[in-house]
Parts: sequence; structure tokens; C-alpha cells
Amino acid sequence: MGGLSKKGWQIKQISSDAGQPRLTLDAGNLLFKHAAITPNLEAQEKLTAEAIVAAYNLIGYQAVCVGGKDLIAGIPYLQRINKNSKFPWLSANLVKQPSRKPIFKASTIIKVGALKAGVIGLTGPAMLQAEDAALILPWEEVLPTLIAKVAKKSDLVILLSNLPAADNQRIAQEYGDIHLIIQSGANANTLSPEPVNNTLLVSTGPQGKQLGIMTIHWQRSKRWGDTRAETLRKKSEAMASMRWQLSKYQQDQDPETALRNQPDQLQAYHLLKAREQAMQNEIDRLSQELGQNPPAQGTPSSFANRFMAMEIGLPDQKEVVRITDQLAAAIVKQGQQQAKSNTSTAISPYLGSNQCGACHAAQLASWQQTKHASAYTTLVNGQKQFNQNCLPCHVTGVTLAQGQEALSLPAERRGVGCETCHGPGREHSKSPKAFVLTRIPGPAVCQSCHSAPHDEAFDYQVKIKQVGH
Repeated sequence: MGGLSKKGWQIKQISSDAGQPRLTLDAGNLLFKHAAITPNLEAQEKLTAEAIVAAYNLIGYQAVCVGGKDLIAGIPYLQRINKNSKFPWLSANLVKQPSRKPIFKASTIIKVGALKAGVIGLTGPAMLQAEDAALILPWEEVLPTLIAKVAKKSDLVILLSNLPAADNQRIAQEYGDIHLIIQSGANANTLSPEPVNNTLLVSTGPQGKQLGIMTIHWQRSKRWGDTRAETLRKKSEAMASMRWQLSKYQQDQDPETALRNQPDQLQAYHLLKAREQAMQNEIDRLSQELGQNPPAQGTPSSFANRFMAMEIGLPDQKEVVRITDQLAAAIVKQGQQQAKSNTSTAISPYLGSNQCGACHAAQLASWQQTKHASAYTTLVNGQKQFNQNCLPCHVTGVTLAQGQEALSLPAERRGVGCETCHGPGREHSKSPKAFVLTRIPGPAVCQSCHSAPHDEAFDYQVKIKQVGH
């Protein structure tokens, strides 16, 4: 899923200030968070996807790029979702076979006050299904012609790119007519506007944890301010300050001689000299660039950018609360139905933590004091115990692909039990020496759940001590 929250925001980037004409966009990968949708997860994932679209309609999105992960459920499903969207889904390089015509709109022109913004979408790598009869073309094949077409009709050209960051860098370097690239590739994280050529590259992290707000003052010059002259001025000022510091070492005699018995002071002097040389090289480079390519004429455009963390203390958006509450209720209902239909009689290799206590009483008592023991309870308290996206990391012995099985686990396997870390215990209980379990789980075991975006600051060396017994 794309990260729907009660705050009402799941935004890769939004351009405007409150009360001013605004442009609200997303660069893709909205609907699904998993690399693939298994049959057991499909229904719940689709419920979430439809809720995300409803929230985007409410917020007032004006354009969204088709991301690679958005195609996981198949193009026919995305086309159906598109019919319920009040905003266009864009992709210039996702085409039908054999006609090679775009399946969605390649671009759109949006009026923002007196400004015309041309918005292009590019889909990143994806696993297409044979029945989709589709192809993702290289951006080099579709972008040059489309840029020329859109630029003629627009004052400002924006690319919503789901491509890898390296491709976005190349595009920025080669096509100065693209003024802003908002990116959302697989590894896109928060990136403050980074100027490349006449293009700004920007992105926010996944799952709507941050809101990106950019205010743009766009000028007829259709170019961003040249920062080289300002950078040169600041570096020249820093160089003057550095040389003043060096002069203190050089007042009476050669520093190499004066400081030969003061190794710390001599090392500091050498570091300062090295910095002086590096800064001089940078000043020379900037001076040469400005001499060869002086700043363009006309008033440059400017921008201000900030990121706002979507913290839990922020007030909820009432209309989106209604959507999320309805989604939660639908998932609970569906999960309850699936739990009733799960009649598997297969014997599990997992016994549950209580069985471990027969031989490891002290360790069981220690585990019962950890947060792992109450992991399932946290789902119940949040009414998430039927959400197959959440369950696998709050129970014992279930992978994401087995989400439906997790709905009807016996009570002794509800929680992150001993066997989650040490391995299934049924055979071990019969013959401990023949079936030796893992004594201390390695980082990979923990990071299967303790990973971004759920636990971005996980430190294995610190956390493993908190659950040791």
C-alpha cells in the first residue's frame, strides 16, 4: 500500500503555499508496498489501494505517475482504479503491444494561477504480466520528442519520474527544458532540491512520513538562479578568513621550524594548508566556469523548500479519518471471513513459546517481559489483528505470503515467540541434540521485520541485548 494515514497525506512532493495557486503531484508507487501480491493478500491490498485513491481525490491531486509497483495487480485493475480517480495517471513509456501506444496519458497541462505547468510521467522497472500485453519503453525513446511538445505549451515543465536515481541525473544533465524532476524510485529517500543543469531534483521518503512543500517564484527567463556566483563569493570570503588564520602561524618565522616541537599545532597547520589548497582549486574552477559560461540574462526563478514530518501529534483530517475507518472495518470483516474459511489441518513445525518452558523456564520467563511477547496485543489494541500486511511480524512462524494462515493461528503462536528467533521447535522438542536450534539470531532474522520504513533506526547490536535471556 502507499501509506494511507489519518493525517490525510501520502505525498511525494507538493508545490505551493497555503492560500496560493497550488500544484499537487505524486511521482508513483502509490498503491502497493510489496514486491508482489500473493493471492492471500490481494483482496486486502486492493481495498487499501482504493482507499488511497479516494483520499487523493479528497486532497485534490492533479496528476500522479504510474509507478512500477502500481502495476503489480495488473494493468486492467489499474485502469479500473483510474476510472475512479479525479486526477490523471501519467506514463509516457508504458505502452500497449504491438501498437506501442501509451496506455495512460503521457502528459498533461495544468493551469496554476497564470502559469501553465506541463507534467510528464515516466514509469520505472516493473514485472509486467503476459496478459497485460504491455511494454515499458526506454525513456530515451520517448522523452526527447515529448519534452519538445510539452515545452511549447508550458511555462514550467515537470517530470514525475519513477526511474532509478541515476537515470534522473542523466535526464537532468541532458534536458535543460525540464525544470523540476520529482522522483519516487525504489530507493528514493528525502532529497532536498539538488540543482543539475537547469533542473531541480527532489524526492521525499516512502509511505507518506514526510510532506514536501516547495514554493516556486517562476520567471519569464524559465531558468533557476545561477548559484555559481554566490558560491564563489562565499568561498572567497571563507578563503580570506582561512588565510588570516594561517597568517597567525607565519608571523615570526617558518611554521615548520617554529612548531617542530609542538606536533599537534604543526598538524593543525598542515590541515589548514591542505584546506586552503582545496578551496583555491574550487575557486579557480568556479571562476573558469563563470568565464566560459556567464550567467544567462533575465530575472532568475527562485524556490523555497521544506519537509514536514507527519508526526502522530498533528491533528487528523476528518474526511480522511472517515476513509481510513471504513478501510479498517472492511479489512476486519474480510479477515474474519477468511479466518473462518481457513480449515487447514496440517501439523505445524511450530509449537508455541509455552512449550519451550518445559526445558527453558528461565528463558521463557525472561521472554515474557519483552515487547515481543505482547506484539500481537498491540495489533488487537489498534484493531489490526485481521490485517494481513501487519500480522506476519506480530506472530510466530508466518511469512508475508502466509498472511491468511496468520488469521487463525492458535493463541500460543500469537506474539513474536521463541521460535521466531531460534527456529521451529517441534522436532527439537523430540530430539534436542539431533535438531539444534539457533542460539542467537543473526541480523537478517531481526531485519526481516525491523527494517525501513517501520523501524528505520534499528541497531542490531543494541537491540539484541534487550531480548537476551
